[in-house]
Amino acid sequence: MRLTNTLLRQHIGFYFKKHWLQQGKRVPNSTGAEEELVARGVAVVEPSEVLKELRPREDFHIPGMVPPPVAFDESHPLWQSEPAYVYGDTNVLLEGVRQAQGLLNTVVFDDLPLKIEEKLEQTKIATQLDRSMQQSVLSALVFDTEQVKNAIVKVPDRPAYKLPRTYGISEGRRNQLILSKLVTHCERFAGRSVNANRKVVFNARFLVPVVKENERILLNTKAESMIISHEPVKPLDTAIYRPMDLELPNLFPLKETVSIPVQNIYDWRNDYPISRNYKLSHPHTILIHCSPSDVKNATELPVSRDQIEGRTMVKAFAVAAARARQLYGEDVKTLPKPITVQAVQTDSKTFHFSVYQLNTLDLNSSTDRNMWFRKAPLDLYSQCGYVVGKPTLDNYNKDVLRHFAVFYSN
Repeated sequence: MRLTNTLLRQHIGFYFKKHWLQQGKRVPNSTGAEEELVARGVAVVEPSEVLKELRPREDFHIPGMVPPPVAFDESHPLWQSEPAYVYGDTNVLLEGVRQAQGLLNTVVFDDLPLKIEEKLEQTKIATQLDRSMQQSVLSALVFDTEQVKNAIVKVPDRPAYKLPRTYGISEGRRNQLILSKLVTHCERFAGRSVNANRKVVFNARFLVPVVKENERILLNTKAESMIISHEPVKPLDTAIYRPMDLELPNLFPLKETVSIPVQNIYDWRNDYPISRNYKLSHPHTILIHCSPSDVKNATELPVSRDQIEGRTMVKAFAVAAARARQLYGEDVKTLPKPITVQAVQTDSKTFHFSVYQLNTLDLNSSTDRNMWFRKAPLDLYSQCGYVVGKPTLDNYNKDVLRHFAVFYSN
């Protein structure tokens, strides 16, 4: 039926609206209550006058209630008036290893230390342990039951095209599972005598504040897993490797802090997560995750292999420096005894093994330098997944377990 004027004259909605407007214009009549109260000596006050009183705010906590977000301004409890370069877990250096060398006063050796190389040649993994590791790789990367939406995969030739999202095991869980499987097999390889002096801690956070050329630099990094030991890793003899004979790269016209974000909110203190009174407090090996979805360039360019290796060096330095300051004091420069840390970085397929030795915390020193030993990355496999509905592990590389076992038992 059409809504004509004749129909609207009798429409209930029309009458309701008119009645609502008319009732809203009504003025309440005086009931005589105010006059009666005044006659009895009771003062009548307007409600607005009572509500003007400012009462102090009472903070209370309701269980399960999410607290309000903290404002990232001068009211933040960690606000500092002087800005600093803050290097975190998602950052990578623009020039990779070369920039890390200049920043940390470190020389690079493109091979592992001689004693580790000799031990690698002498170490053999039993066939039974090797087969067990292959099954563990399938268990961690194929048979795990986690089903989450995976990261976005982009086609380099078509950057605007979005591929359908797939479900499967997340990158973080893949890294965590494969590293835990490797540690378990290393424990079987090393035996009880070594395992009694080792322990694995997770999500260890390190804070290392340094000042170089009057600029504040804070390393705020995390080791997803860290093996701690009763005895420290034996330091390498600088008289043999002679780090002062190698030259540091020249980054001119770039600064050594390029691509590191500047912040005013940071915690300017040294922090090593393990108490020095604990008998297994020495850092032995850090196990670092490197997921492409978490580690990114500020310029949105793909992260290169060199930048990933530079990230390993910075994290190894942060662990050694935090431990050195815990042992020798906040203002130590020349260490009474070097601190050596082993590092393994992986994306669940490619493994990068390295050893970092901290000789000095004076990053401007011309008489002493730190040392970093690295080996070319090793692929654990070429393909691991379902092929035509069948679980497949192609080109399994047993050298990864052998390197891991030598690092663990070192």
